[in-house]
Amino acid sequence: MQDESVMARENLIDPILAVKTTQPSPSRRSEIRTLQYGRGIAALLVCLFHTYGAIEKYFGVMPGGRIFNGGHSGVEFFFVLSGFIIFTAHRRDFGQPSRLGTFYRKRAIRVLPMFWLVVVPLGALFLFVPSLGADRALTFFKYITDLLLIPRSGLLTLAPAWTLQHEVIFYLVFGLVLYNIKVGFAALGLWQGACFITLIFGLTPQDYMLPINKFFGFYNFGFIFGIAVAVLSQSRYFGKMRPVLLGLSVPALLALITLFIGEARSGSSVLGSSARLTLSYFTIYSSIMLALLIIPNKPRPLLDSTLGVLGGASYVLYLIHEPMTSVVTKILLAPALKPFARPEIAYSIMIIISVVSALFLHHYVERPILGFLNQRLRSSRNPLNQQENSPIVSQSLPV
Repeated sequence: MQDESVMARENLIDPILAVKTTQPSPSRRSEIRTLQYGRGIAALLVCLFHTYGAIEKYFGVMPGGRIFNGGHSGVEFFFVLSGFIIFTAHRRDFGQPSRLGTFYRKRAIRVLPMFWLVVVPLGALFLFVPSLGADRALTFFKYITDLLLIPRSGLLTLAPAWTLQHEVIFYLVFGLVLYNIKVGFAALGLWQGACFITLIFGLTPQDYMLPINKFFGFYNFGFIFGIAVAVLSQSRYFGKMRPVLLGLSVPALLALITLFIGEARSGSSVLGSSARLTLSYFTIYSSIMLALLIIPNKPRPLLDSTLGVLGGASYVLYLIHEPMTSVVTKILLAPALKPFARPEIAYSIMIIISVVSALFLHHYVERPILGFLNQRLRSSRNPLNQQENSPIVSQSLPV
């Protein structure tokens, strides 16, 4: 029987993120392409996992069962990626209080515009037509709380936003490192320690939807895993570790495949608890991420034009995933179409429409908005502080 908290996730779109960093060289910008590919795969896995819920509710069981039941782990990949990106992008800002305002403005630009473009009309629809969001029991107060990404109980206006709430808390804590290095890292350590004590002593149920778990839940460990990856990848010995890291990626991939097979057969109870499963994915994806970072960062036209492009649109895919699935479901349930909507056909249509819509919105909406807002941010800053000093990973998920 599936763990209750993970079963609940099937009605949500799990986050998460995307962020932008910059190349150490002031003369050019580039992407860490392998991580962008990883993000594209992770976003697609999350989409494949969550679509099962709508299919089984309205169209029947998929032939072959839940092959991508482990796809929810794309969320764990994004938590680790977020810790890596934030640390890498701002490592030269540590102990510089003057950079704190810019840090929070950049994070707001990355997360909020597309989030609000989705949540504002979605919440208004649920408020004016309550039957469309009956499972949310949305009130105006809850709506405003969700727009501000403040943790609360119950299903959110946009279900995937629970991961963004974790992100906001991480930003608030990490910002202290920019204000004061010793105070910031002490606060980061105390926060992670509190999360550890909460888990070890079972102070809260292992339910990711509880507001208290946004502050002290085990998903927050993903950020420290990502920071560890960043620290190791920036070590002077990192290049010499290439054979070891590539070698470790093999058992990591085998472990990932094993977990996917286990979840396809027995669900999320494969390791006995949500926390054990999540921490296992954090470990696996950290190892894989280190291997991806050791691979030469050079153009690969086929991967750049497929997984790279999908990685760029991953944040939009995350945000529109649930509402798009709902819309497509209602269309396919029309009397003229329902007889032809076998589970596997409906599943494929939902995935394709979600991905294509995300690519379109990323190119024609998200990129122009972010370009405009980032230009405004740069123009408002002192020219001496305009230089970014970190590697670019991507320009589309919130971290």
